[in-house]
This record gives sequence, C-alpha cells and structure tokens, in this order.
Amino acid sequence: MSVRWLWLALALPGAALAHSPIKGLGDFYNGILHPLFVPAQLLLVVALGLLIGQQGVQRHLSAVAGYALGVVAGLTLVGQYPQLLAPERLELAILGAAVVLALLVVLARALPRVLLTVLAALAGLLLGFDSLQSDLAGGARAVALFGSGIALYLLMLYPMALAERFQGYAWTRIGTRVLGSWITASALLVLALALSPLRPAEPGSTPTPGDPRTSTAPLD
Repeated sequence: MSVRWLWLALALPGAALAHSPIKGLGDFYNGILHPLFVPAQLLLVVALGLLIGQQGVQRHLSAVAGYALGVVAGLTLVGQYPQLLAPERLELAILGAAVVLALLVVLARALPRVLLTVLAALAGLLLGFDSLQSDLAGGARAVALFGSGIALYLLMLYPMALAERFQGYAWTRIGTRVLGSWITASALLVLALALSPLRPAEPGSTPTPGDPRTSTAPLD
C-alpha cells in the first residue's frame, strides 16, 4: 500500500471504524482481520510495540504480559457488557493513547518498568474494549473476540521485534523515532477528524439537535 492510500484511509475514520464484520468470512477470521481495518487500533498497537522494543524486551517482559492481560480483560468485559463504553469515547481514548506512546518513542527516554507495564496494560484494555463488532452475538461474538485477541497480540510483536533490532545502530535508532513521529502525526490527524463537526455521522446513530452533520435547514 502506498503512502498516499494509507493517508486516504486514515482520513476517513467514519467509514473505517464501522466495526462491521466482513460478509463471507467466518467469525474467527473476521476477528483476526478486525484490528487491521480500524486505523486507531493499528496506530496504538504499532506505537506500543515500538515503545517496548525501543526500551528493551528482555528488561520489560512484564509490559508484554501486562498488554496481553489488558487485552484479555478488555475482551472479556466487552463480551459481557457490550454497552459498557460508548464507541466514540473509546475511539478518542485510543487515539489519545497512541499519541502519548508515539511521543514517548520520539523522546527515546528510558522508562521505569512499572510505568511501561501500566501503559501497556491500559493500551491492551482499550483495544480489547474496542474489539466488539456489530451484528454479532452469542457464540459468534465470542469467536470473533477470540480472533481479535490473537491478532492484537501478534500485531504488537512485529513492531516490537523491529524496534529492538533497530537498537543496534545509531541510524536505525533514529529510524524508530521517525516512525514514532509519523504515528504521532497520523493519530493527531485522525483525532482531529474524529472531533470535527463535519465528520459524517455513524450509520444507525441517533442525531443530536443542532448537529451540523444532520441539519436539514435550508441554505440562505
């Protein structure tokens, strides 16, 4: 995928964050692919992986475990209580967390083990909460959430391994920080569009009075 198409996908959060399963695929594969089609989730996963790899995986295995436990906790809670958190607030929280973690990658400062573990667990919890797909219930929902959990864990390992490998040379360490700056810019762009009053309303959402996206007042 070219950079142009990537920015186009990130510029359309209303369509990309629909959380609807792909027809024709099984529930498990829908869960596996779900994080790949949600830009906010992908940005947060990559930012966390880069941060843990940059800090040193062997010294911060507790952060990897905290992330896995956070994902499991989020998936379990959202499976039992689907209406626990509003999707709009989750989106903003995930984008905000992606900005914070990506900025830490850019700063490249050593972090305490406890702090990194807490950040990883919170990121996993948010991602687990945001993995619920519409139109799925019962056993289908559980299977899809299981697939999402596997995908979220594996997706974090790849940038983590890449960042740790990049720590061997000065110029590759700079490359990790550049990736962090790109993620920061991308997350801020999506966050700005998510907060924009001109963003298209989500399908099935209830319009609020005075919302400029749903206003039918005649133009002067």
